[in-house]
Amino acid sequence: MSSTDCYKILSIDGGGIKGLYSATILEQFENKFGPIHQHFNLICGTSTGGIIALALAAGIPAADIVKFYTEKGTKIFPHTKSWKRKLHEWKSIAFLSKYKNDQLKNALQEVFQNKKVKDCISDVLIPSVNITTGKPYIFKSDYIPKYTRDSERSLVEIALATSAAPTYFPIVDLMTNEGLHQFVDGGLFANNPSLYGIQEFLANKEEIGYKDYCLLSISSLHEGTAIPVSKKVRRPFIGWKEQLISLMIDSQSIATHFHIQYLREFAGGEYIRIPSAEMTGNERALIALDLAHKASIQLMMEKGRQMAEKWINDDNISLFFEDKSGEVSA
Repeated sequence: MSSTDCYKILSIDGGGIKGLYSATILEQFENKFGPIHQHFNLICGTSTGGIIALALAAGIPAADIVKFYTEKGTKIFPHTKSWKRKLHEWKSIAFLSKYKNDQLKNALQEVFQNKKVKDCISDVLIPSVNITTGKPYIFKSDYIPKYTRDSERSLVEIALATSAAPTYFPIVDLMTNEGLHQFVDGGLFANNPSLYGIQEFLANKEEIGYKDYCLLSISSLHEGTAIPVSKKVRRPFIGWKEQLISLMIDSQSIATHFHIQYLREFAGGEYIRIPSAEMTGNERALIALDLAHKASIQLMMEKGRQMAEKWINDDNISLFFEDKSGEVSA
């Protein structure tokens, strides 16, 4: 199938500072194929993936997104020393969220300034959770007549809402048509938002006007949380600590991948998933949702470049970067 027949979807997983891995892969693709937003009709992202998705859709170069993580990461997640991390881990269990979101908000305002959803060049789909209603909430571009809700929403607001990971960042207040509501991280239900990108195409196929979809899904780095067999089976929340969130988001992302593989037998479509890189035990010790240590940042970029090198010349990847003549962009 030619890319001209495809509604092209890019999906980017959540994962905190580990979004640097995904951003580095996309930077390498952009270096070869040109601006990402020129090649995709819809860009989906959750949490840190939502930040990346909004930036790409707004035409911000992937290299600038990589710089966002490398320069702002230690300010957003300041606790790199083990004893400080332990202290704030206990604080997040019993008292307050582990971090304020002041630094994150300031960094996002530098990137997005006053841009709104209507300013995006590609359409976007960004999951969050409205805890006031207890339901998922997906921010979308107003790209067909029935969508009229989010066009005037600022990108900073959406980025904060999709990345407000419980126990890590504060709940986000946003005005809605029903009044003031509160939002948290979309990773609670869609850390890998790929299925929602497919659903968007299938639900609006006639209005969208393409024969089929082509989906490129980018994983973040998985921490490989595996808990040894233990006699302590009645484990309280304090006994899970941060393993619980890591296990939840990684297993959810992997499950979504399996769902899509199954779905394709009935719904068709083209699908490529660029997975998490393999890591040694020592490397995994440097990777966590909020670990922005210098060595961690170097490792994530190294793994991202390695994964991009593995995929960048793959014929299946080229499908996403064809121009209308069928030629691969250079």
